[in-house]
Amino acid sequence: MYHSTSPQQTNNMKNILVPLFPVLIILNSGNVFAQQAIKTLNLQDCINIALDRSTAVLKGNNNIAFAGAQVLAAYGQYLPNLVAGGGLNYGAGNTFYASAGPELVNAGRSQYNYQLTSSLNLFTGYYNYSTWKSAKLNQQMSTLTLERAKQQIELDVSQSYLQVVLDKKIVDLDSANLSTSLKREDQLVALTDVGRRAKTDLYQQQAQTSSDKLLLINAQSKLQNDKILLFQKLRIDSTENYVVADIPIEDNANAAQYGNKETLVNEALQDRVDFRSAVLNTQYADWIIKKYRSGYLPSVSLNLGLYNNGAYFNTLSINGNNEYPNISQEAIPTQLYKYTNGILGLNATWNIFDRYYTRSNVATAKISADNAKIDLEDTKIGIVADVKQAYNDYVNAVQQMETVDKGLFAAQKAFEAVNGLYKEGATDFITESNAQLVLLQASVNKIQASVNMMLQKKVIDFYVGTIK
Repeated sequence: MYHSTSPQQTNNMKNILVPLFPVLIILNSGNVFAQQAIKTLNLQDCINIALDRSTAVLKGNNNIAFAGAQVLAAYGQYLPNLVAGGGLNYGAGNTFYASAGPELVNAGRSQYNYQLTSSLNLFTGYYNYSTWKSAKLNQQMSTLTLERAKQQIELDVSQSYLQVVLDKKIVDLDSANLSTSLKREDQLVALTDVGRRAKTDLYQQQAQTSSDKLLLINAQSKLQNDKILLFQKLRIDSTENYVVADIPIEDNANAAQYGNKETLVNEALQDRVDFRSAVLNTQYADWIIKKYRSGYLPSVSLNLGLYNNGAYFNTLSINGNNEYPNISQEAIPTQLYKYTNGILGLNATWNIFDRYYTRSNVATAKISADNAKIDLEDTKIGIVADVKQAYNDYVNAVQQMETVDKGLFAAQKAFEAVNGLYKEGATDFITESNAQLVLLQASVNKIQASVNMMLQKKVIDFYVGTIK
C-alpha cells in the first residue's frame, strides 16, 4: 500500500538528514583513506625495507664511519701540527738591590707572552705508516662486513617472503579442495533425498568436508603467523596495512649456473666478501706487528717556534720615591713585535729500555696474527662445506621436481578417472575420497617443491657470494 508524505514530515526529515551530511562525508572519506593506506609489497620492496631498517646495517654504517675517522687520524700524523699560546701575568712587591747600592724597589708590573710552535714527525720507526695501513685495512673490512650482512638479510627476507607465498598457494589449494567437497556434499544431499545414494556416503562426505575445513583453517593460521614473522623482520608493526604480492615461481633447473660443484666452490673463494675480509684481517694483523716493532727504532722530529715576552710597569717606587712618571716604556704591541725570537730544532729520541713494553706488544700482536690465519683457514673450510651442502640440496630439489611432476600428473589423471566412475555409480565413496586426497597432496608437494627450488638457488647464490 502506498503512503504519502506530508510537507511537514518532509521538512522534519530534511532537518534530521542535512546535519548528518558532513558526518557521512567524513566517514566515507575515512573508508577511502583506509583503502589507500593498504600497500602491496613485492620481494624487492621487502628487501629494501629490511636493508633500510635493519640494526645490523645501521651499526655497519656506523662502523664504516668510525673506521674512516681512524684513517683520517692516522693520515694526520704525517702533517705538522700548529700550537698557539699566550699569557698575561701581573706581579707586585718589594725587591732589595744591594750590589750597586742599597735600593728598595717597589713595583707593579704586567707581563705578556706568546708562543707559536709546530712539530713535524720525520721518522717514527714506521709507527705512523703502520697505523695508517692498518686503519685502511680495517675500513675495508668494515665495508665487506656490512656487505655480507646485507646479503644475509636479503636471504633471510627472501626465505620468509617465499614462505608466505607458499602459504598463500596452499590456502588456495585447500580452499579449492574444500569447494570440491562442498559441491559433492550438496550433490549427495540431493541424491540421498531421492534414494539414489546411501546415507553412509553422505555421512562420510560430511566427515571429509569437516576435515577439509580443518586443513583450510590451519593453512590460513600458518599464513597469518608467517606473515607476522616476515613483517617482524621488516620491523613493521601493523600487518593489516600491507599485502604480500605473489611472484612467479622460477622452479626450472639451471645446470649451466649450478651444475658444477667445483666451479661453485672456486667462485665462492673468489667472490665471498667474508673470505676477502678474513684475508684482509691477516694483513691487518701483520701491520699491527710492524706498528709495535717500531718501538725498537728511534724517532726524529723537526720543531719550529716563535716566542716573545713583554712587560709594562704599572707602578714604580725606588727608596720611597715615585719614579713611575720619569720612566720611558715601549708599548706592549711594539715589544711583542720587535723582540720576537725564533727556534728551529731537530730532535731524535731512542728508547733504550722501555720495561719490555715494546717486546710484550710485539708478542701479543704475533699471537693475534696467528689467530687471524687460523680464522682464515676456518673460513675457507666453512665456505667449501657451505657450498657443497647447498649444491647437494639443489640436486635434491631438482630430483624432487622431477618426482612431483610425475606424481601430480598421475594423481590428476587418477582423480579424473575415479570421479567419472563415481558419478556413474561404478565405484564407492572411499575410492573417490582417496583419489581427491592424493590429488591434494600431490598439488601441495608440487608447489612446495617449486618454492623450494627457487629458494635453493638463492641459497647457492648466498653461499657463493653472488646473491643480488
